[in-house]
Amino acid sequence: MKIYSIENSEREILQPNSEFERRIILQYYLDNDILINNKEREILLKCTVSEPESIGIIGCLLKDKNHINILRLAIGAKNKSNKKLAKKSISYFTQNELENADNFYSFEKDFDLFNEIERVVEREYNVLYY
Repeated sequence: MKIYSIENSEREILQPNSEFERRIILQYYLDNDILINNKEREILLKCTVSEPESIGIIGCLLKDKNHINILRLAIGAKNKSNKKLAKKSISYFTQNELENADNFYSFEKDFDLFNEIERVVEREYNVLYY
């Protein structure tokens, strides 16, 4: 069995055209309940992936309670083909946290001030929820 590593695969995780390789690595972490280290956290926080399943897995691996990660988790919760992702995602946030994150990105923060990751995650969230 091959062992995958976010830390040793930084290029594949961050490269825009490596969707397949990135998802295999992220899914490996999700399937095996692997906790990320600080270096892996730094890598994931820089990842601008636009594929909803990968966005959701990143949310689960980060387990952050900030607004952007709550949107990542909400995206993961809507996944119909990856049941483990959907179940884990739902368990990491409350409806109140989702409403707060949604309000923050819909009304409080000016779209012109969104960074690239916020633009991508918010766009994918809106596709699924609106």
